[in-house]
Amino acid sequence: MTAWLAAVLLPTAMWAVGRRLAGRGGAEPSLPAHAALGFFAAAGLLGRRGRPFPEQVVAWLLGVLVWAGAFVMRDAGVFVAFGLLGAAWGAGLGLYTVRAPAQAAGLPPAPPPPRRPPHDLPGADARAGGFALELRCPTCGAALAVPVYHRMVRCEFCAGAQVVVRGDETLTAVIPDTLTTEAALKGSVVEHLRYRRYLELYRQRVRPLVGDATFAGGTGDGESGQLQPPAGSALVDAVEREVARAADAWATRLAPRVRVLTWKRFLAPNWHRFGTLYRSAFGRDDGGAKRMEFAVTTVEGSVRANAAALPEMGKLSYLRALRPLLGAPEAAIPALPVQWGPDEIDRRVQRLSQRSTELSLTPIAMHATFVPEVVALIYRPWHVVEVELDGETLALLVDGGAGRVEGPPGAGEFATAPLAAPSGAPPVLTPSRCPDCGADLPFAPDAVACLCRSCFRLVETQGPRWRAVPYLHEDPAEGARSLPFWRFPLRLRTSRGELITDLPHLTDGIDGTFDQIGDRPPGAQRFYVPAFRTKVSGAGIRLYRRLWPAVQTRPHELQPERFSPARPPTGVVEVTLPAAEARAFARVYLALAFTQRDLARAQVKGVREMFLSAQLEGEPDLVFLTLPDALVGPFDTLFGRAQVTALADLESGRDAPRA
Repeated sequence: MTAWLAAVLLPTAMWAVGRRLAGRGGAEPSLPAHAALGFFAAAGLLGRRGRPFPEQVVAWLLGVLVWAGAFVMRDAGVFVAFGLLGAAWGAGLGLYTVRAPAQAAGLPPAPPPPRRPPHDLPGADARAGGFALELRCPTCGAALAVPVYHRMVRCEFCAGAQVVVRGDETLTAVIPDTLTTEAALKGSVVEHLRYRRYLELYRQRVRPLVGDATFAGGTGDGESGQLQPPAGSALVDAVEREVARAADAWATRLAPRVRVLTWKRFLAPNWHRFGTLYRSAFGRDDGGAKRMEFAVTTVEGSVRANAAALPEMGKLSYLRALRPLLGAPEAAIPALPVQWGPDEIDRRVQRLSQRSTELSLTPIAMHATFVPEVVALIYRPWHVVEVELDGETLALLVDGGAGRVEGPPGAGEFATAPLAAPSGAPPVLTPSRCPDCGADLPFAPDAVACLCRSCFRLVETQGPRWRAVPYLHEDPAEGARSLPFWRFPLRLRTSRGELITDLPHLTDGIDGTFDQIGDRPPGAQRFYVPAFRTKVSGAGIRLYRRLWPAVQTRPHELQPERFSPARPPTGVVEVTLPAAEARAFARVYLALAFTQRDLARAQVKGVREMFLSAQLEGEPDLVFLTLPDALVGPFDTLFGRAQVTALADLESGRDAPRA
């Protein structure tokens, strides 16, 4: 009886020890050690490796037979025979361990379960990519996520159109803290540990099954292609699901053993800029001909405002909605001091401006202007926490906005102080109505000025007060649309101090001679720059190219009065480009004036002096020009803002969209 008790209790104890050591990490046993453990304690080895429970039961029965041969039957042949079966089983697991490192470089770790965005509010524009602010609808009080570049928003609850009224020039906002209780913080830590366990089980159970998988679509320059699963991928999927269930069960058993020892919350300041980069370049195309080209890129970027060793903020669109700091509950959390300004973003944009990935030519000389549209000081919540797990202490840095553990905290102290109230009023929403006649203004999210369809007054939607904007217009016509343009006087001051006032003296003189216009004296001329943005890069540039000859080469009879209700315009495109930014766009838009004949003999010095380094003087007028549907109609879907591109993506070499 004692012999049978020993034969049962010994493998049972080894099994229990193995299961207790599961998930503890540490170095994997060598191949001979796997074989030895399989011989003497197969159940303990499988429990340590986290194999499925039925396998562990079979290994336990095998262990009972091994030790029964030694203690009960006292037969060396039975002991060795069943022991060798366990050794072969252990050696097989050991072979997977040896193969795993070689496969690790080629197989991506499975991602953790997707997390719901912490502030998923109606109105957020995920496709646009920029971050949004949480604002209250003045009509029904609903919380809306308003992208920072939007001037108007439609409430999804009451269907009312609202205008965004901005306060201070620098927007002060805070990322909502999702970890406001100890239970939420523990949940984030347990999720982190669960994910680590998931990756360990994935490496043990799934990677051996996909070891022969291949990649397709690789570029050969370090970018991996798409994983092509082998035949039997249904088995792989089933094992992946089992791994996820095992990790969930493990996390459920782990959660009661996690204890929070210390917990410090603080805010870290980050500067954020959102704006547009305008570039023009002189260079050669693929055929070797000299050309002038331009590109427009909507960029958002961020830098830390404090020297503390914290991860970069990166792009904010995944958070969906931030809160204005004034009145937010996070304003009571102490913060790191602001030590630096946003100048580093401008320096990074200037370095970026020398890249030519968006230009269809090899540049010889370039000019770039970055126009910030939003300058924000954004506070990000962080948590430094120490937790105890089975007698072991872990120090972790947790991102309060994403609710995710980022790793151990960096070296140094996080010296904080109470946060001072921001100066200036936060943005608010106000009903979208014409201040003259009270009619609802047409809904256009990016509009900086709206044309009332009742009284045809043009009103600005920026600032704390409504302001009427004067404009000129051509008479409406059947089968035509009204598009807004900024009409600039052509007053281009070269770097040598000369003033160019007409296009022939700019384009013909770019090569240092006037062989096309001769000795004709210069005249005064105006040129028209689109007062609207476009969405898609290639098609948007094609629209701008088509508009240049259609608008610039014909005379315009402009009326100073408002549009008449008796002859209302049709197909009006809203004004989405303000005058201050249009000046930067006008500088690069003039690149369309040059032909290959103008540039054939041009030298880089003359191009820099007369065009790339020149300054545009004079104030523009806003005009609505009438253009035929046949010209504009194919581009109906392009009116609006281009997708926002993170500065980090551009610096990494990825192509950016052009407006």
